[in-house]
Amino acid sequence: MPTDFPGIVLRVPSSHIDMFGHCNHTHYLEYMEWARFSWAAHSGAPIPEMVRNGVGPAILRADVRYRKECLYDDELHVSVEPLSARRDIGRLRQVITRVVDGEIACEAELTFVMLDLRERRATRLPAHFLAQVADAPAS
Repeated sequence: MPTDFPGIVLRVPSSHIDMFGHCNHTHYLEYMEWARFSWAAHSGAPIPEMVRNGVGPAILRADVRYRKECLYDDELHVSVEPLSARRDIGRLRQVITRVVDGEIACEAELTFVMLDLRERRATRLPAHFLAQVADAPAS
């Protein structure tokens, strides 16, 4: 089970810049979602495949800390780190870093469940996710 996810790198497009001249805060969460989709695919469980199988991750809580602004065309690195999991709930840490100076722009701890898309309720986390958390360094 791969746990060496390198993260994703992206550039802030002009359409994400708000009237204050920096990236609007809502897009940071979007960047984190893109990274989680890539992480899931890297881990052998692409989100579209999960959905075809009737399940998908749903965020319950996002504790977000905005630390530095991002500007148009900034290159960003977005990481995903599994923190913990039990039968039906998991936690991830995500960090958005500005590549040019290595400054952390935003960090978040996310709590999620695996949602049974037919029943519309939480179900067991997949074994591959539980295995990744077991292999993750203690935090």
